[in-house]
Amino acid sequence: MAERPFIPKTLFLLGRFTLLVIAAVMLGAAIGLAIVFFHQGDKLYGIGTLAVGLLWAAVLLSLAAIITFLYRILEHHQGQVGAWHILSDNLRRQETQLQQMSENVLISDAAKEVVYRDRDRQLMKNAIQEDIDKKDWQAAYQLLEQMQSRFGYSREAAGFRQLIDSERAQAVKAAIEQTCLQVDNLCAGLNWSEAQTLLDGLAKQFPKEPEVVRMAQEIVSQKRAEHKTRLLASWNEAVQNDEVDRGIELLRQLDQYLTPSEAAALEESARGVFRAKLQNLGVKFSIAVTERNWSAALQVGRQIISEFPNSRMAEEVRSKLDILQQRAKV
Repeated sequence: MAERPFIPKTLFLLGRFTLLVIAAVMLGAAIGLAIVFFHQGDKLYGIGTLAVGLLWAAVLLSLAAIITFLYRILEHHQGQVGAWHILSDNLRRQETQLQQMSENVLISDAAKEVVYRDRDRQLMKNAIQEDIDKKDWQAAYQLLEQMQSRFGYSREAAGFRQLIDSERAQAVKAAIEQTCLQVDNLCAGLNWSEAQTLLDGLAKQFPKEPEVVRMAQEIVSQKRAEHKTRLLASWNEAVQNDEVDRGIELLRQLDQYLTPSEAAALEESARGVFRAKLQNLGVKFSIAVTERNWSAALQVGRQIISEFPNSRMAEEVRSKLDILQQRAKV
């Protein structure tokens, strides 16, 4: 393609040179004739001849300039055509290379899938084992599904599924045992809300385990009910044995467990216990006053006012409280 403009360029150069030569010859001839006419005394013919020579020389020079301009246009056009052909050739070559690369990539991917099949399988096994070690059961099961669906390793997937199920069952069992121990300790300390929170966390960790869900729903309420039953039994025993102080303490403990109907059922027996308690304090107060043990009398009197502020006995003690304080200081 670089030799195509050789013939047109030669022709253009030859034409331009010819025009320049003719212009020079004509100009020279016109000058010569003009000089001859001037020597013969015919100035008018000399000027005319010189003017005609100059005119034709200008015309020929203009034609030479036009030819040069046209040649440059043609040369520029040929350069653009050549550049377009080069670009077109480059594009065709690149298209061919890209197609070859695409085919190579496809072949490479297919070859990699065959060549690295064993390596990918081992990597999948390692990833599943890491999830088992981290106790991330959901991730392990997802990788197991990929192993079976993508690689078709049904037998190995079945073996791993048994391993995951076994490890998960052991982890669930260990978590249940540990949580039960902590719940027992919390319930023994009457920390019912903390025990329930612990069980709720276990149920959130293993939401698909029926045993865990049952524990979260039943254990704390069951142990609370058992504790309440023991308190009621101890209360009945204290009432039957006239254990007034013990009965009052048990009644205070029962207050947070009794329903309104249960509290109403115990109301009569509770009144009897409080009456007995008040009577016992009254007897202690009377004995202390009789024995002139004013410090003991003041202490019992204050207890009566504190525990039974609305009773008639508390009113009587209040009326004597100043005297008791004075005598206790003596």
